[in-house]
Amino acid sequence: MFGHETSRPHQLRKINMIISVIGLGKLGLCIACIFAEHFKVIGIDTNEKHINALISGTNPIKEKGLDLLFKDNRKNITFTNSFEDLGDIVFVIVPTPSIADNTFTSAYVESALQEIGTKKTVVIVSTVMPGETMRMQKKYPQLNLIYSPTFIALGSVIADFICPDFILMGTDSKKDLENVSEIYKKACAGYSDITVLSTLEAEIAKLTLNCYVTAKITFANQIGNLCYRLGITADNILKAVGQDSRIGNLYFKAGLGYGGPCFPRDNLAMIAFMKKMNANPRLLQTVHSLNYEQIKEFVDRVIKLKPTTVGFEGISYKSGTDITEQSQLAKIKSILGNKGYRTIIGKGDVNVGWEGIKGE
Repeated sequence: MFGHETSRPHQLRKINMIISVIGLGKLGLCIACIFAEHFKVIGIDTNEKHINALISGTNPIKEKGLDLLFKDNRKNITFTNSFEDLGDIVFVIVPTPSIADNTFTSAYVESALQEIGTKKTVVIVSTVMPGETMRMQKKYPQLNLIYSPTFIALGSVIADFICPDFILMGTDSKKDLENVSEIYKKACAGYSDITVLSTLEAEIAKLTLNCYVTAKITFANQIGNLCYRLGITADNILKAVGQDSRIGNLYFKAGLGYGGPCFPRDNLAMIAFMKKMNANPRLLQTVHSLNYEQIKEFVDRVIKLKPTTVGFEGISYKSGTDITEQSQLAKIKSILGNKGYRTIIGKGDVNVGWEGIKGE
C-alpha cells in the first residue's frame, strides 16, 4: 500500500471530476487556478470581500505568474462562500496558526471539515501537527482524509507546484488514492514522483524537510560569519563544497537567516513535538538560536561601517515576494532605527544577504 510510485505521462487516464478548493489565499488560489487548467473547480472562501473580488474578475493575491493563470483559467472556477456544492474531491488549504506552545492549531481545518459534513474524500494540504490527520479522521469518520502538504516557496508557488521534486500523500486507507493521484499527475505535468506514506509519516516528513533546510541555511551562515572575520568570500567556498552530491548548492549561501511564514514556525513546532515525545530537540533548538543571532551579526557589521544612513533594497523576508513576516531585514531596520540611524527603503525586491544592506 505504501511506498514510492513513479508517474509517467502515458499512464494518465481520462477523468472528469469537479474539484473543490477550500481556502483561497496565496497557496489556495494558485492551486485552484492550476487545477482549473484541467478540471472544473469550485473555489470556496469565507472572506466575502475576497470572494466578491474574485467573482468580479480581480485577482487579490500577489504571486508570480498568478495574474495570467487567473485570467486564463477563471472561466473554469466557480467562486463562492457556500459549502452546499462540493464536487468530487475537496482540497482544504486553510491557515493552521501557531499557538502559545509553538504547535499548530487545526481549528480552521476542523471548521472546514464540519462544513463539508457529508461523505467526501478530503485532501488536507494545510500543514498540521503529527497525529492530527488520524485524530480528525476518527472525529469525522464519514470523511476520507488524505494528508498532502506542498513543498513550495512564496514567490515561486506556481512553478514549485507544477514541477515539484516529489508529491507526498499520507493516507491510512486506499480509498480514492488513485483519483487524487490522477489529479496531481495532470496538474504536475504527469511526470512527478508520488510518495505514499501513512498520515503520521507524511506529517513528520513535511516538518522534517523544512527543519533540514533551516539547518542547512544556518550552517552556511556560520561558515559565512567565519569567512567575514577572515576577510575571504564565503560564496566561493560554499559553492565549491556544494558540488558534492551529498550536499548540493540549494539553500547553501551565506547571508541573513531564514524567515517567512513557514521555516521559523515549522522548526519551533518540531521542537515542541520532539519535547512532547521525550526526544532530544537540541539540534533544532541550536538552529533556532543561531538563526536569530544572525540578526545581531548583521547589525554589528553595519555599525562597524559607521554610516549615517542605512539603505535597504527592501524588507521582505526573501526576494520575489512582498511578505515581511519574520523578515530579518525588517528586524535589522527596526533595530538600527531604534539606535538612531536613518534608514531608507528602496522600491525594488530585496536581495537577501549582506548585499541587501547599503550604508553611507
